[in-house]
Amino acid sequence: MKVMVIGSGGREHAICWKLSQDKRVEKIYALPGNAGISSFAECVPIKSENINEIVSFAKENRIDWTIVGPEMPLSMGIVDRFLEEGLSIWGPIKNLAMLEASKAFAKKIMEKAKIPTADFKIFDDFESAKSFVEKEHYPLVIKADGLAAGKGVFIVNSQNEAVEVLGKLLKEGILGEAGRRVVIEKFLEGKEFSLIVAIKDGEIYVLPPAQDYKRVGEGNTGPNTGGMGSFAPVPWIDSSLIEKSLKLIFKPLLSELEKNNLKYEGFLYGGLILVNNEPYVLEFNVRLGDPEAQVILPIIGFSLLDLKDGKNIKTYNEYEYSEKKAVCVVLASKGYPERYEVGKEISVKETKETIIFHAGTSFRNGKLVTSGGRVLNVVGLGKSFKEAREKVYKNIQNIFFENMYYRKDIALEVEDM
Repeated sequence: MKVMVIGSGGREHAICWKLSQDKRVEKIYALPGNAGISSFAECVPIKSENINEIVSFAKENRIDWTIVGPEMPLSMGIVDRFLEEGLSIWGPIKNLAMLEASKAFAKKIMEKAKIPTADFKIFDDFESAKSFVEKEHYPLVIKADGLAAGKGVFIVNSQNEAVEVLGKLLKEGILGEAGRRVVIEKFLEGKEFSLIVAIKDGEIYVLPPAQDYKRVGEGNTGPNTGGMGSFAPVPWIDSSLIEKSLKLIFKPLLSELEKNNLKYEGFLYGGLILVNNEPYVLEFNVRLGDPEAQVILPIIGFSLLDLKDGKNIKTYNEYEYSEKKAVCVVLASKGYPERYEVGKEISVKETKETIIFHAGTSFRNGKLVTSGGRVLNVVGLGKSFKEAREKVYKNIQNIFFENMYYRKDIALEVEDM
């Protein structure tokens, strides 16, 4: 079977790596892929947003199944195009990708479905938003409505901060169209976690819960990023909490969508927070998380290819994962998540102790160099988080590129679990 993976980051490397372990997969194409992916897939230089070329390539090469990694092609309607052409693909249609592409759309759906989430207001003009935040209690959360690569969420602790952020988004347009409309919501205090499910033929299959680290600095300080590390499973998310999340969040969402004749298929990422032991939704994403995929895929007990036909998929069982722990640390370029350096030569000594998933890498004149903000993902597996964590930080010493940066506190709080 010929399988195609759309995307070029660490998540897509993890997807290709997982697919490569299935004997039914004869050939993997990655569009456009990266330097690490090229070791076991054919990388084709077609950007993930170039849907016309992707469709043509899939038809010409008789691709049996396609997995879409990033959110942008999903929001542009790549699934709709594939289905129109009779091509098999994994992911939601454009109308459902709006759950991630528009925070306002997602909030309105949650409101209709009575899904627990923070109270919110939506604004598209500065003066109205300014007037609103002048009367509110703090902290508040200001979110850009559109896709902003994980950098469109701002926690503000005062009226001055709120007005400053609103000015940058609504007046200065620092995030372009993504920030032309904003969602302002109450700040929820609690423990965050990522609960990702696979939805096929109306069935919901829960993947191991994961936790990522969005802030660039240790101790969860500094600006938000696409993710600086992760671990899975989350030891304090038990089966009863998962059942509660399905009952209060995922099932009501699917029911609400069905009322509008919308059928969801693909991964659905719930960015959740536990408030007084009750799950609330912070956000929905319509694909695997990154870097959550890098710790989830190495420990799941089924092939991604099983999703194609909805057979042999195993839903998460906390007891089966009692000795399956994964930790991922992201190695980033200096300056990330703002302006960052590229073109730095990378020295990597591969070991059996860890899995290295490439993100922002490419070959230049035969040499491996940095080409993105997040460069490499170092993943360790173990019977305990301590074992997995020690493997990661030990093997990071075998990797070098100029001004390499990484957080040293990833999974520290679960080291004894």
